[in-house]
Amino acid sequence: MATFEEDLAAAVKFHGHLCSGQILGVRMARLAMDKLGIKNPHEYRDLIAYVEADRCIADAVCVITGCKLGRRRLKWKDYGKMAASFVDIASGKAVRVSMPEKSLNPKQGEDIKEFWARFSDEDIFIVKNIRIDIPPEDLPGKPLNTVNCQQCGEKIFDNREVIRDGKILCKACAEGPYYHVLD
Repeated sequence: MATFEEDLAAAVKFHGHLCSGQILGVRMARLAMDKLGIKNPHEYRDLIAYVEADRCIADAVCVITGCKLGRRRLKWKDYGKMAASFVDIASGKAVRVSMPEKSLNPKQGEDIKEFWARFSDEDIFIVKNIRIDIPPEDLPGKPLNTVNCQQCGEKIFDNREVIRDGKILCKACAEGPYYHVLD
């Protein structure tokens, strides 16, 4: 396993700048790998990570664990929390690492690496053994099922379709899209 400094440098390079979220995300991921007994996450194919915020932590967890959205090994749960869960699908072991509400914030202009180095993982994080029931269609690998939306004709993967009035629809057609077509 890489050193903390090597991991942080890789995360910062990927993310684009050093911030508390990078430091905390790197520490969370390293702590989880230790708890799960995973020595080299980049070579381990049975790890899935769930991040609970679409912020800096997500990039750090991705870089340290090697879990990527496109490989179906990085999952995002929109909870807006400084937390992540890590699942070893081979063993079934899983841990959730979270940061409780504490007033641990570096002062304006303070060196954030020095600030966070003053605290142990136990001072910063709560680690819980957990279980996540992952449906087969959410596991890494090729799609288990594909259908076409009967309204827009676009392909839908892995049971994400909605049945409405007997028709197979994508979520965009069933619930309204997040985008607006300009043509």
